[in-house]
Amino acid sequence: MKLIAATLALLLASAFPLLAQETNWDARLGAVSGDVTIFPADGSPETSGEAGMPLEQGDRVVVGDGGAAEVALDGTSLIVVRANSDLKLEKTAKGDSTFFLAVGSLLAKIQKLGTQSLRVRTPTAVAAVRGTEFGVETDGEASHVGVFDDGKVEVEGLAGGKPELLRANQETSVLKGAGPGHAVQLQRFVARRAQMRAQGRRLAALKTKWKALPPAERRAARAKAIERMRENRKKLIEKRSAIKKEAEDRRRQNLQKNQQRRQEDLRKMEERRKKARGNRP
Repeated sequence: MKLIAATLALLLASAFPLLAQETNWDARLGAVSGDVTIFPADGSPETSGEAGMPLEQGDRVVVGDGGAAEVALDGTSLIVVRANSDLKLEKTAKGDSTFFLAVGSLLAKIQKLGTQSLRVRTPTAVAAVRGTEFGVETDGEASHVGVFDDGKVEVEGLAGGKPELLRANQETSVLKGAGPGHAVQLQRFVARRAQMRAQGRRLAALKTKWKALPPAERRAARAKAIERMRENRKKLIEKRSAIKKEAEDRRRQNLQKNQQRRQEDLRKMEERRKKARGNRP
Protein backbone atom coordinates (compact mmCIF):
# COMPACT_ATOMS: atom_id res chain seq x y z
CA MET A 1 0.00 0.00 0.00
CA LYS A 2 2.83 2.41 0.84
CA LEU A 3 4.45 1.76 -2.55
CA ILE A 4 1.13 2.39 -4.32
CA ALA A 5 0.60 5.65 -2.41
CA ALA A 6 4.11 6.87 -3.19
CA THR A 7 3.70 6.00 -6.87
CA LEU A 8 0.36 7.80 -7.01
CA ALA A 9 1.89 10.91 -5.41
CA LEU A 10 4.67 10.95 -8.01
CA LEU A 11 2.18 10.58 -10.84
CA LEU A 12 0.06 13.44 -9.52
CA ALA A 13 3.11 15.68 -9.10
CA SER A 14 4.22 15.03 -12.67
CA ALA A 15 0.74 15.35 -14.12
CA PHE A 16 -0.12 18.55 -12.28
CA PRO A 17 3.04 20.65 -11.86
CA LEU A 18 0.99 23.76 -11.14
CA LEU A 19 -0.37 22.15 -7.99
CA ALA A 20 3.18 21.59 -6.73
CA GLN A 21 4.03 25.20 -7.58
CA GLU A 22 1.10 26.49 -5.52
CA THR A 23 2.55 24.95 -2.34
CA ASN A 24 5.45 27.43 -2.43
CA TRP A 25 5.46 31.20 -2.31
CA ASP A 26 5.88 32.92 -5.66
CA ALA A 27 8.78 34.97 -4.33
CA ARG A 28 10.22 37.75 -6.47
CA LEU A 29 12.32 40.85 -6.06
CA GLY A 30 10.27 44.01 -6.07
CA ALA A 31 11.95 47.38 -6.24
CA VAL A 32 15.71 47.38 -5.62
CA SER A 33 18.08 50.27 -4.97
CA GLY A 34 21.81 50.51 -4.40
CA ASP A 35 24.02 47.43 -4.27
CA VAL A 36 21.79 44.32 -4.11
CA THR A 37 23.40 40.92 -4.68
CA ILE A 38 21.67 37.57 -5.10
CA PHE A 39 23.55 34.40 -4.16
CA PRO A 40 21.63 31.60 -5.94
CA ALA A 41 20.69 28.48 -4.02
CA ASP A 42 22.44 26.22 -6.55
CA GLY A 43 25.84 27.67 -5.65
CA SER A 44 26.35 29.35 -9.02
CA PRO A 45 28.11 32.76 -9.12
CA GLU A 46 26.36 35.69 -7.50
CA THR A 47 24.39 38.16 -9.57
CA SER A 48 23.09 41.68 -9.11
CA GLY A 49 19.45 41.91 -8.09
CA GLU A 50 16.85 43.10 -10.60
CA ALA A 51 13.23 44.12 -10.04
CA GLY A 52 10.92 41.26 -10.98
CA MET A 53 13.58 38.53 -10.65
CA PRO A 54 12.02 35.28 -9.34
CA LEU A 55 13.63 33.98 -6.16
CA GLU A 56 13.96 30.35 -5.12
CA GLN A 57 14.29 28.51 -1.84
CA GLY A 58 17.88 28.79 -0.62
CA ASP A 59 18.64 32.12 -2.34
CA ARG A 60 20.38 34.84 -0.33
CA VAL A 61 19.56 38.52 -0.76
CA VAL A 62 22.49 40.68 0.36
CA VAL A 63 22.01 44.45 0.47
CA GLY A 64 24.96 46.82 0.66
CA ASP A 65 25.40 50.19 2.32
CA GLY A 66 22.62 52.60 1.36
CA GLY A 67 20.65 49.97 -0.56
CA ALA A 68 17.29 48.24 -0.13
CA ALA A 69 15.45 45.30 -1.70
CA GLU A 70 11.81 44.22 -1.69
CA VAL A 71 10.96 40.51 -1.47
CA ALA A 72 7.35 40.08 -2.61
CA LEU A 73 5.39 36.91 -1.81
CA ASP A 74 2.50 36.18 -4.18
CA GLY A 75 1.93 39.92 -4.44
CA THR A 76 0.09 39.76 -1.10
CA SER A 77 2.99 40.12 1.36
CA LEU A 78 6.10 42.27 1.27
CA ILE A 79 9.45 42.06 3.07
CA VAL A 80 11.80 45.02 2.69
CA VAL A 81 15.44 44.08 3.30
CA ARG A 82 17.25 47.18 4.46
CA ALA A 83 20.85 48.35 4.02
CA ASN A 84 23.75 46.19 5.22
CA SER A 85 21.60 43.08 5.53
CA ASP A 86 21.82 39.41 4.58
CA LEU A 87 18.53 37.50 4.21
CA LYS A 88 18.22 33.86 3.15
CA LEU A 89 15.00 32.29 1.89
CA GLU A 90 15.52 29.11 3.89
CA LYS A 91 12.12 27.54 3.24
CA THR A 92 9.44 28.87 0.90
CA ALA A 93 6.64 26.33 1.51
CA LYS A 94 3.47 28.33 2.14
CA GLY A 95 2.38 26.07 4.98
CA ASP A 96 5.65 26.50 6.86
CA SER A 97 8.12 29.09 5.56
CA THR A 98 11.34 30.34 7.13
CA PHE A 99 13.61 33.30 6.39
CA PHE A 100 17.03 33.70 8.03
CA LEU A 101 18.29 37.21 8.73
CA ALA A 102 22.00 36.70 9.42
CA VAL A 103 22.65 40.39 9.98
CA GLY A 104 20.90 43.69 9.34
CA SER A 105 17.23 44.61 9.43
CA LEU A 106 13.93 44.11 7.65
CA LEU A 107 10.37 45.38 7.69
CA ALA A 108 7.57 42.97 6.77
CA LYS A 109 3.88 43.29 6.03
CA ILE A 110 2.48 39.76 5.90
CA GLN A 111 -1.05 38.83 4.89
CA LYS A 112 -3.26 36.88 7.28
CA LEU A 113 -1.92 33.33 6.96
CA GLY A 114 -4.68 31.32 8.64
CA THR A 115 -3.29 27.86 9.36
CA GLN A 116 -0.04 28.67 7.52
CA SER A 117 3.02 29.93 9.37
CA LEU A 118 5.98 32.14 8.55
CA ARG A 119 9.09 32.55 10.69
CA VAL A 120 12.05 34.91 10.63
CA ARG A 121 15.16 33.45 12.27
CA THR A 122 18.19 35.38 13.45
CA PRO A 123 21.38 34.14 15.16
CA THR A 124 19.67 34.58 18.55
CA ALA A 125 15.90 34.40 18.03
CA VAL A 126 12.90 33.14 16.06
CA ALA A 127 9.88 35.34 15.32
CA ALA A 128 6.72 33.42 14.31
CA VAL A 129 3.91 35.30 12.56
CA ARG A 130 0.52 34.50 11.06
CA GLY A 131 -0.14 37.87 9.49
CA THR A 132 1.16 41.15 10.82
CA GLU A 133 3.33 44.25 10.38
CA PHE A 134 6.66 43.78 12.10
CA GLY A 135 10.35 44.63 12.03
CA VAL A 136 13.47 42.62 12.88
CA GLU A 137 17.02 43.83 13.52
CA THR A 138 20.13 41.85 14.43
CA ASP A 139 23.89 42.27 14.66
CA GLY A 140 24.44 38.57 15.34
CA GLU A 141 24.84 39.07 19.09
CA ALA A 142 21.43 40.55 19.85
CA SER A 143 18.12 40.63 18.00
CA HIS A 144 15.19 43.02 18.26
CA VAL A 145 11.61 42.39 17.12
CA GLY A 146 8.79 44.92 17.02
CA VAL A 147 5.12 44.78 15.99
CA PHE A 148 3.50 47.87 14.50
CA ASP A 149 -0.22 48.62 14.25
CA ASP A 150 -1.48 45.18 13.30
CA GLY A 151 -1.07 41.55 14.36
CA LYS A 152 0.87 39.46 16.84
CA VAL A 153 4.34 37.88 16.81
CA GLU A 154 5.64 35.13 19.08
CA VAL A 155 9.34 35.50 19.82
CA GLU A 156 11.56 32.69 21.09
CA GLY A 157 15.22 32.71 22.04
CA LEU A 158 17.42 30.08 20.42
CA ALA A 159 18.95 29.49 23.85
CA GLY A 160 15.52 28.66 25.27
CA GLY A 161 13.43 30.50 27.80
CA LYS A 162 9.75 31.30 27.78
CA PRO A 163 8.40 32.65 24.44
CA GLU A 164 7.19 36.24 24.47
CA LEU A 165 4.00 37.22 22.61
CA LEU A 166 4.15 40.68 21.08
CA ARG A 167 0.96 42.55 20.31
CA ALA A 168 0.43 45.79 18.39
CA ASN A 169 2.95 48.53 19.26
CA GLN A 170 5.21 46.27 21.32
CA GLU A 171 8.81 45.09 20.97
CA THR A 172 11.36 42.85 22.65
CA SER A 173 15.07 42.02 22.49
CA VAL A 174 16.87 38.67 22.59
CA LEU A 175 20.52 38.60 23.59
CA LYS A 176 22.82 35.74 22.62
CA GLY A 177 22.47 32.88 25.08
CA ALA A 178 19.28 34.27 26.64
CA GLY A 179 15.53 34.18 26.19
CA PRO A 180 13.41 37.12 25.02
CA GLY A 181 12.93 40.07 27.33
CA HIS A 182 9.49 41.19 28.47
CA ALA A 183 7.43 43.01 25.86
CA VAL A 184 7.60 46.79 26.12
CA GLN A 185 6.02 49.67 24.25
CA LEU A 186 7.62 50.40 20.88
CA GLN A 187 10.82 52.37 21.32
CA ARG A 188 13.51 51.11 18.99
CA PHE A 189 11.06 50.72 16.10
CA VAL A 190 9.08 53.94 16.52
CA ALA A 191 11.26 55.63 13.91
CA ARG A 192 10.26 52.92 11.41
CA ARG A 193 6.51 53.51 11.71
CA ALA A 194 6.32 55.94 8.78
CA GLN A 195 8.32 53.52 6.63
CA MET A 196 5.94 50.72 7.59
CA ARG A 197 2.94 52.79 6.49
CA ALA A 198 4.67 53.62 3.21
CA GLN A 199 5.33 49.90 2.77
CA GLY A 200 1.61 49.24 3.15
CA ARG A 201 0.86 51.66 0.35
CA ARG A 202 3.59 50.09 -1.76
CA LEU A 203 2.10 46.63 -1.23
CA ALA A 204 -1.36 47.87 -2.25
CA ALA A 205 0.11 49.18 -5.51
CA LEU A 206 2.03 45.95 -6.05
CA LYS A 207 -1.12 43.86 -5.71
CA THR A 208 -2.82 45.66 -8.60
CA LYS A 209 0.05 44.83 -11.00
CA TRP A 210 0.90 41.32 -9.82
CA LYS A 211 0.53 38.49 -12.34
CA ALA A 212 0.98 34.86 -11.42
CA LEU A 213 3.78 33.09 -13.33
CA PRO A 214 3.48 29.41 -14.29
CA PRO A 215 6.57 27.34 -13.38
CA ALA A 216 8.03 27.38 -16.90
CA GLU A 217 7.70 31.16 -17.15
CA ARG A 218 9.25 31.60 -13.69
CA ARG A 219 12.26 29.51 -14.67
CA ALA A 220 12.67 31.36 -17.96
CA ALA A 221 12.32 34.79 -16.32
CA ARG A 222 14.81 33.84 -13.61
CA ALA A 223 17.35 32.49 -16.10
CA LYS A 224 17.10 35.61 -18.29
CA ALA A 225 17.36 37.96 -15.32
CA ILE A 226 20.37 36.14 -13.88
CA GLU A 227 22.15 36.10 -17.24
CA ARG A 228 21.43 39.78 -17.86
CA MET A 229 22.37 40.93 -14.37
CA ARG A 230 25.54 38.83 -14.29
CA GLU A 231 26.63 40.52 -17.49
CA ASN A 232 25.77 43.91 -15.99
CA ARG A 233 27.64 43.00 -12.81
CA LYS A 234 30.65 41.91 -14.87
CA LYS A 235 30.64 45.25 -16.68
CA LEU A 236 30.29 47.10 -13.39
CA ILE A 237 33.22 45.19 -11.88
CA GLU A 238 35.30 45.90 -14.98
CA LYS A 239 34.37 49.59 -14.80
CA ARG A 240 35.25 49.75 -11.10
CA SER A 241 38.53 47.96 -11.82
CA ALA A 242 39.34 50.44 -14.60
CA ILE A 243 38.53 53.38 -12.32
CA LYS A 244 40.66 51.88 -9.57
CA LYS A 245 43.55 51.31 -12.00
CA GLU A 246 43.24 54.85 -13.32
CA ALA A 247 43.28 56.22 -9.77
CA GLU A 248 46.29 54.07 -8.94
CA ASP A 249 48.09 55.24 -12.07
CA ARG A 250 47.41 58.87 -11.15
CA ARG A 251 48.61 58.26 -7.60
CA ARG A 252 51.81 56.64 -8.91
CA GLN A 253 52.40 59.49 -11.38
CA ASN A 254 51.83 62.09 -8.66
CA LEU A 255 54.21 60.20 -6.39
CA GLN A 256 56.87 60.15 -9.10
CA LYS A 257 56.37 63.88 -9.78
CA ASN A 258 56.66 64.67 -6.08
CA GLN A 259 59.83 62.60 -5.81
CA GLN A 260 61.31 64.32 -8.86
CA ARG A 261 60.32 67.71 -7.43
CA ARG A 262 61.96 66.91 -4.10
CA GLN A 263 65.11 65.69 -5.85
CA GLU A 264 65.20 68.89 -7.92
CA ASP A 265 64.70 71.00 -4.80
CA LEU A 266 67.53 69.12 -3.06
CA ARG A 267 69.80 69.62 -6.10
CA LYS A 268 69.12 73.36 -6.19
CA MET A 269 69.63 73.63 -2.45
CA GLU A 270 72.99 71.85 -2.73
CA GLU A 271 74.03 74.18 -5.56
CA ARG A 272 73.17 77.20 -3.42
CA ARG A 273 75.19 75.75 -0.54
CA LYS A 274 78.20 75.20 -2.79
CA LYS A 275 77.93 78.68 -4.15
CA ALA A 276 77.65 80.10 -0.64
CA ARG A 277 80.75 78.16 0.49
CA GLY A 278 82.67 79.40 -2.58
CA ASN A 279 81.88 83.04 -1.76
CA ARG A 280 83.24 82.82 1.78
CA PRO A 281 86.53 84.79 2.41
